[in-house]
Amino acid sequence: MWYEGAKTKEISFPLGGIGTGCIGLGGNGGLVDFEIKNRPNKNTTAEFTHFAVKVENEEHVIDCRVLQGDLNKNYIGCTERPLYTGYGFGPDRGTMAGFPHFEKVDFYGEYPIAEVNFFHEKFPGAIKMTAFSPLIPTNEDDSSIPAAFFEIEIENTTSSKLKYTVALSCNNFYSQTKTAHLYEKQ
Repeated sequence: MWYEGAKTKEISFPLGGIGTGCIGLGGNGGLVDFEIKNRPNKNTTAEFTHFAVKVENEEHVIDCRVLQGDLNKNYIGCTERPLYTGYGFGPDRGTMAGFPHFEKVDFYGEYPIAEVNFFHEKFPGAIKMTAFSPLIPTNEDDSSIPAAFFEIEIENTTSSKLKYTVALSCNNFYSQTKTAHLYEKQ
């Protein structure tokens, strides 16, 4: 079934191998609910983890956007972590909500495959993201690979020659850096 607009608000499509933790693909195409490292972690965004797309011609960059739609949440008086952190109303900056993004997103999900289509009148191209989990019925070993897979297709909808670049920026979840020592008294 296809979802669009307000119907995408509560989607968190699970991606990841069986029993290995999970990352949610939000209805807006963003990555949410990073439940890895053996702990539940709903309503998280993994701070700045996102896909982005850039389009350029031979002379200059034409457009650059975060590969997600509007962040559909209620922020007035919201106390959910990390969407509201207590420094005023609005989403946490790690959600990428303040960056240029796509104005319309269509979502289709039928486990283990989800498809997200991104649209913006100023973006010269049609983008489709397909995300899926490793699932092979009756093969628990290969279905338990701790991975999520993404395929991004871009169609040039103009008559000009354009170059598209897609990048993933990912938070380091396994950083051993500790900052607590900065606050200890000497």
